[in-house]
Amino acid sequence: MRYYVLYPKAENVHLIKDVGMIAYKLHKLYGYNSYIASYNNDKYYYLDEEVKGIKMDFIQKKNKNLINIFKYLSKNSKNIDVLQIFHMTFNSVVYALLYKFFNRRGIIFLKLDCTELILQKIKNMKSIERIFFNFFLSSVDIIGVEQKYIFDRLKYLIGKHSNKLINVPNGIDFEADYFKKDINFKDKENIILNVGRIGSSEKATDLLMKAFSLIDEEIRKEWKLVFVGPVEDSFKETIEDFFEKYPNIKADIIFKGPIFNREELFQEYKKSKIFCLTSAYESFGIALIEAIACGNVIVSTRVGIAEEIVKEGKGAVVNVGDYKAIAVELKKLMTSDNLDKYSEEMKKYCKKQYNWDNIVENLHYRINNIRGKR
Repeated sequence: MRYYVLYPKAENVHLIKDVGMIAYKLHKLYGYNSYIASYNNDKYYYLDEEVKGIKMDFIQKKNKNLINIFKYLSKNSKNIDVLQIFHMTFNSVVYALLYKFFNRRGIIFLKLDCTELILQKIKNMKSIERIFFNFFLSSVDIIGVEQKYIFDRLKYLIGKHSNKLINVPNGIDFEADYFKKDINFKDKENIILNVGRIGSSEKATDLLMKAFSLIDEEIRKEWKLVFVGPVEDSFKETIEDFFEKYPNIKADIIFKGPIFNREELFQEYKKSKIFCLTSAYESFGIALIEAIACGNVIVSTRVGIAEEIVKEGKGAVVNVGDYKAIAVELKKLMTSDNLDKYSEEMKKYCKKQYNWDNIVENLHYRINNIRGKR
């Protein structure tokens, strides 16, 4: 089976996300010949470290993007059994129609990677928009939706195409070396962790710093707030101003910078007890999954899959921008006698719901079912 992921802007980091991991697991578990079709944008060292067996197939970048894609698909579509594309955009419509024009028997897997906004967009479509929308979905064979909430509502919005839906969340590779050893809560430290692009507008890093400063000093002094990820240049002045205003807190907030080695990154997750996400926007929130896989208890703004993984008081979800509520919820967990229990439950839940092996098994079954009918 020849499986291609068409993602022209793929960089090395995308190989450990859904762009690379689905293709990798289909290759490793079911013997697919898996490729990522993209421009040569980066040094793809994860090919040898994290996703061994999948290959890059570089698209020639001689013209505008759609012309380049046209030339690529006109040449290669007949040799592609399954084409994975992303998002409901003009480009993805063109990719799908071109592929099906050159390979009518081929299978298209559309991974939406969307937020709740898609539900409103579909509801508000005018008649002509809905005609084009249905025409596009007619060319698609499988529609992958990450969030269960969106999946359930899309079933009622896309009519005859609802049978193409499949819940395909992003996941964790529990077969990786850094998960071979069990994670013991007793080995964890009093750390609140945040991972991402520090200081970017959508991550709202300053809210976490403000929230941490509001927690009673007697409680806070026993904990560290650790940020992992590249710091935006524009945010460095914000950090300086914050420490000037709160000099007594400087020793308790640590900026570690980016960590590209996956094993080293997961060591940070394993050491921490609480993971806090303050984003204004996330389509999914892969860091949340990485965190609970390592037994972190979550405090998050209401973005991505936060509400799916935080249940029954084991963590908290607050409104976007409400740093005072973040402070309240962090304090509850920092002083909780049940944090170890919550941690263990988070690990078990993650392994059950977000294991790449299980996720890809469902997709593989769907692909084979479609091929059997053609």
